[in-house]
Order: sequence, then structure tokens, then C-alpha cells
Amino acid sequence: MNEGKKDKPVDRSNDSLSNSEMKQHYLRIAESYDEENNEDHLVVTDALRNLSRIAREESDPLSAWEYSQKVLNIDEKLLGTENSTVSADLNDLASVFQELGDMGGAREHYEKALKIAESVEGSENATVATILNNLGGVMQELGHTKTSKKYFDRALTVLESIHGSRHADVSAVVNNLGGLAHETGDLEGARELYEQALTIDEEILGPDHPRVAAVTNNLGGIMRDLGEMEQAKEYYERALRIDELAYGSDNAMVAIRANNLGGILQYMGDIEGARKLYNRSYKILRETRGETHPATQLAWTNLDSLVDPI
Repeated sequence: MNEGKKDKPVDRSNDSLSNSEMKQHYLRIAESYDEENNEDHLVVTDALRNLSRIAREESDPLSAWEYSQKVLNIDEKLLGTENSTVSADLNDLASVFQELGDMGGAREHYEKALKIAESVEGSENATVATILNNLGGVMQELGHTKTSKKYFDRALTVLESIHGSRHADVSAVVNNLGGLAHETGDLEGARELYEQALTIDEEILGPDHPRVAAVTNNLGGIMRDLGEMEQAKEYYERALRIDELAYGSDNAMVAIRANNLGGILQYMGDIEGARKLYNRSYKILRETRGETHPATQLAWTNLDSLVDPI
């Protein structure tokens, strides 16, 4: 689902630049902002949004928060607080709070975004559904599973009324409902929901889309918990293969898929296969996310659990 409303066409003029070059380009624009002359504020806020995006890609959520907060401050000052752009800003900022692990801050900002979006755009639209879905995720993180399900269910109802049942946005919420069912121990319910999401994604996005890999990975987790290790292995292998095609062999997501598959192989007694996957996962995550990142630490713990890790 789209996390923020975009009113302007995407600027492709800098697509050939590296992240570092784009960062400097957007920083120059942002630093040129004159609060007394607001004619270029749309260009500046767009630059700040891009700086926030780059910071998140570089695993720097604190900088992303600072850029997103600046966007919100400018838009509230110039557009007022009851505005769809401000609602989108709050939604974006809430997602950064989420990355920072501040679920209370994320909830507060999503709730503000929802209130404004409902006031400005009505309760039955895709923007509201996006925020409802995001709120469902935060409430799940906070342990409020019943409230989380209410948000997910409402988001699903709105999206199905807009798009019908065969749409990528619909499958995203169905997948989230599957995750909630999995977390609460309803393995068969989760399996059914994941399979529903997978069917939609394969039909809409094709069999080799990263979203298909994500749902396939989730199904692998369900099969593992149900004790169906061969099926779990097949799902994890497929998720790994898709993400390797999509992102290349040295991507953090590929490392996470490899780590999951390694766990299945370890359980099945293929220690050498597990060792290779854990080692690959650890090396990639150490390079892409750093030694102290939780995912890196998990990969090392798994590797260290084997005899004589390499």
C-alpha cells in the first residue's frame, strides 16, 4: 500500500545519480528554504521527503525523523492542520516513529492522520484505509490484538468496496490479518489468509514479485510451526529465489530469507546446508546493516549454534 499521498509527478531527473549525490542535491534545496519567501515550499518539502526516504534506506531513522518533522512543520504553517497533505505527512512521520521503535509516538501520529483524513476526505477512501492498516500494525506491536484486528478488518472492508477482492492493496491487508492470526496461535486461520493473499499477489503482480516472496516466506513460517518441514523448506526456498532475482545476491532481505531457510535445514539435520546459509546471512547483514543490528546478531547466534562455525 502507498504510505503517503503524492500530489505531484515523480521527479526522475536525478535517477542516474547515486544516493550520495542525490542526498547532496536535496540538501542544497532544503538548505535554501527561506521562511519569509514561501514560493518554493513545495520543492523544499519534496526534497525533505526524499532526504527522509534516503535516510531510511541507509538505516538512519533518526535523520529520517528530523526531515519528516520539518516537512510537517512547514506544511502545517502554510496549509493549516486540517489538510490532506498534512495527514499524509503525519502518516509518514508515524512510520518513522515505528522504525525507531516508538510505538506510542507512531500510534499518536497515525491517529491524528486518520482523524484529519476522515474529516477532509470521508471515511470510505483508500487514504483512510492505508492509515487504518498502519494503525492495525502498531496496535499489534503494542499487544492490542483485538483493536488491531478491528483496524485491519475496517481497512479491508473499505478497500474491497473500492477495488473488489482481487487487488494488491487488499492482499496486503489480508496478509497482515494472517500475521495477526499467526501471532495469536490460529495457525490454520493464518494459513488460509496467507494462501488467499498469495493467490491475489500471484495473479496481480506475477509469480516473481517481492510481495509474493514476502507472503511465501510467511507461509513457510506457518508450515514450520505446523511441523510440515518439507513444505516449509519449499516456501522458504521460493522466497529466497524470488528475492535473489529481485534484489541481487547481497541484499539484506536475501540474507533474512537465507537465515530462515537455514533454520529449516538445521531442524532437518542438514547441518552443512544450514551453516552455509547462516554464514551467508551473517556476512551480508554485517555489511549492509552493521555488526550490532538485531538481524545481524540473530544470524550470528544461529551460526554460532552450530559446531565449528566458519
